[in-house]
Amino acid sequence: MRRSHGLEKSELKSLRQGTTDSRAVQSYYDDWADRYDETLAEWQYRAPEDASDLLAPHLGDGARVLDVGCGTGLLASALRKRGNYPVDGIDISAESLHLAEQRGDYARLLQHDLQDIPLPVQNNSYDAAASVGVLTYIEDAEALLRDLCRCVRPGGAITFTQRTDLWQERAFPETIARLERDGLWVNHHISPPQQYLPGNEQFLDEINVIHTLCIVT
Repeated sequence: MRRSHGLEKSELKSLRQGTTDSRAVQSYYDDWADRYDETLAEWQYRAPEDASDLLAPHLGDGARVLDVGCGTGLLASALRKRGNYPVDGIDISAESLHLAEQRGDYARLLQHDLQDIPLPVQNNSYDAAASVGVLTYIEDAEALLRDLCRCVRPGGAITFTQRTDLWQERAFPETIARLERDGLWVNHHISPPQQYLPGNEQFLDEINVIHTLCIVT
C-alpha cells in the first residue's frame, strides 16, 4: 500500500504552492500531463536542458542514467541531444509516464512514489541520476538523496535542482554538507540562481532555481 505524505487532504493548485502530499502531486500531474510540454515551452522552462549541460561532461558513452521524477520525459530528450545514454525514468504520474513512453527516449519506465524509500532500484546500478524540478514535492529530500547514492555507482554523478525560495528554508546547504561528511558524495558544483520559469508570472525573477551536482564516493 502506498503511504501518504504531507497533509492528508491537501490539494495542489499551482506550481508555486507546492505540496508534499503524494496523492495531490499525482492527481495534479495526471491532470496536467497532456498540456505539460506545451505549457512549459510557453513558460520558457530550461531546467532539463541546463541539467543536461551540467551532467553530460560526467557521462561516458553508454552511461546509464536514472531520471528521478521523469514526468513526460523532457530530461531524457535533452540528454539524447548530447550523447548515447540509456535513460530509465521513474515517476508517480501514470499519465506523464504514458507520454514519456510515447517519446521513445527511455529504456525503461516505472511508476513509483518517490517518497517511498528505498526506490525499487538495485545498488550501484546507474552511472548517474538526475532529479529536475522534483524535490519541491519531497518531504524528506535527504532520504531520497541518500538513496540515490545507493543507486549510483561510486564515481557516478547525481544532479538535482531546488527552488531558491526553498533552498535555505529546507536546509539544502546543510544536507549537501552532511552527505559529504558521511562519505556518500563530494559536492562538485552548486550553481548561482538561474531563471526557472521566466514566462510564468507567478515566478518571474522572484523564484529561481539552483542546480547541484555531486560525485558519489
